[in-house]
Amino acid sequence: MQELWSDDPKVVGEEIIRIVGQRIPVTLFQKGMSPQTLTPSEIFTKETGPILLFAKNTPFQAPKEPCLLLYQHHSQPMRSFSAIPVLETSSELGVLFPTSIITIQRRKYPRYVTSLRSVATFTRKASQYLNHGTIQNISMEGAKLVGKFSQHIQKGDKLSPLSMTLRLRFGDFEENATAPEAIVRRIIELDQETREFGIQFLLKGTDQETLERYIAICSLEDSPPNATRKP
Repeated sequence: MQELWSDDPKVVGEEIIRIVGQRIPVTLFQKGMSPQTLTPSEIFTKETGPILLFAKNTPFQAPKEPCLLLYQHHSQPMRSFSAIPVLETSSELGVLFPTSIITIQRRKYPRYVTSLRSVATFTRKASQYLNHGTIQNISMEGAKLVGKFSQHIQKGDKLSPLSMTLRLRFGDFEENATAPEAIVRRIIELDQETREFGIQFLLKGTDQETLERYIAICSLEDSPPNATRKP
């Protein structure tokens, strides 16, 4: 859910200066293209007004139409602002200075369908056997996994650690997060070999922020087609 954080020019300006000063990574999102990571580098003024300049972490061609730039302060909700690209080189991207900033508030643990290329690996606690499977959906506190998992794993068992590679339904963008421990809450036997697990976990620190960023982008993928144009 998107909510206005501020459209006060002074507040927005101070926030952008803070982002640049701290070099907070920013994710460029527009539907239909793979998200890209940028690093804010400077603010300079042209005849048409101030320009916010970013360094590209990897080369890419920016969209011609408005897009969203997402960022996050430590332990705070994801924030975003609409960006209009006005200049570009192979290593830099300049956008018009934003006029408003929104927060992307996640509802309490909604589940989002992941890409079929999202995968998880884990062991049952105290076991040496490594299990591999796909992540079919995910929330901030759990996920649904499907794979040829060990028959020794039962409801209530602990998986430790749980490593997740989270990918979107398009592009090559991915996030990696690890839960030190997950609990198997539900098991469905799909056939003689394939099992479905409903698991619960609690992430902390950078892993929690990584999952929040991934879920925020998933929510934007599911938003109406023109949502990225409105702050």
